Amino acid sequence: MIIELNGIYGGLRFSAAHIVFGHESCGVIHGHSYYIDVKVSGEQTGQFDFVCDFKVIKNIVKELANEMDHKLLFPKYHPEVKYEIKDDYLFIEYNHNGTLKKYMFPCCDVLMLPLKSTTAEEMSEYFGEHIKNGLDNLGLLDSIEWIETTVNEGIGQGARSNILVK
Repeated sequence: MIIELNGIYGGLRFSAAHIVFGHESCGVIHGHSYYIDVKVSGEQTGQFDFVCDFKVIKNIVKELANEMDHKLLFPKYHPEVKYEIKDDYLFIEYNHNGTLKKYMFPCCDVLMLPLKSTTAEEMSEYFGEHIKNGLDNLGLLDSIEWIETTVNEGIGQGARSNILVK
């Protein structure tokens, strides 16, 4: 059985800025109104014969989406970006099309993510792992076969990933 949560209608959304370091047009600060779609496949179990309670998945997704909301999303592990945190500020340096770019942001405005990039593809996998870990922490992963997450950067464009659990 597959259950599905639609991010637009389910309120699984956030707005954030990011930089796709090295990309010709997306290598500048820009933002999106993201929404997250989720599908979970598994066996129906428990008192109510659910694959998983919708509220549980919504809460797990909203936890991460709320952390990201109205932040600059920064990838800690990009191989070509240098950064330093000093006096509660994030200093960033990278080469964009032959020009050295330098930024300074208050740390309270930035969410540093354990990723190489903040593309929809990377964030889709990150949300999938977050859901998997959240279900595991609640003891609800045993009956789950796979988790599919789509991170949409607006209507009509997004990236989908699938995590096999079993």
